[in-house]
Amino acid sequence: MVNPLDHPLFQRISHWINLINFFVLGVTGWFIHSPFPGMPMSLIRNLHFIFMYFLVINGIARFYYSFFGQYKDYNDILFHAQDVKTMWPQIKYYLFIGKHPEVGKYNPLQKIAYITLPILTVAQAITGAILYKPEQLSTLAGYFGGLAAVRGLHYDFMWLFIAIVGIHVYLVFTAAYDQFLFMFFGKIRNQKGM
Repeated sequence: MVNPLDHPLFQRISHWINLINFFVLGVTGWFIHSPFPGMPMSLIRNLHFIFMYFLVINGIARFYYSFFGQYKDYNDILFHAQDVKTMWPQIKYYLFIGKHPEVGKYNPLQKIAYITLPILTVAQAITGAILYKPEQLSTLAGYFGGLAAVRGLHYDFMWLFIAIVGIHVYLVFTAAYDQFLFMFFGKIRNQKGM
């Protein structure tokens, strides 16, 4: 059952913004990686950076809200000793070989993903900035092993993002459809449908 307090309006709006950001970054990143002839690359590159800024700003706002907002939820996201105990039962549940374990607002695997995403976002922003301004950031590129290594990392991080988001979407539609309805439409489904 969905608890409306689990996903207040600010969190839902932040989620929608991330959805748009991830989509635009994925599409523009793909075009940057494999450009089509006649495509306005400067526009694509600029859109990519604009939406990266939106993603970072939204992440900072969400981080701030987690600690200082009306519905502080940082403690729900942080990993606790109890999460170690429920991690394996949660994995078994997702593999259809175990019962759903009792967890709080987020299960341990969600917490790992939600802690990983901000770190991954920062890594993507840094590697993306190096790729955008390689001459100005050549020293920083050297720390990563050179421009080719930075490009490879940026590409690998993108696939990690896609994997996390893909798994998230799959699990929402298979295990938490009511939360999807609430997250996107602010509605709680009753016994008759909506």
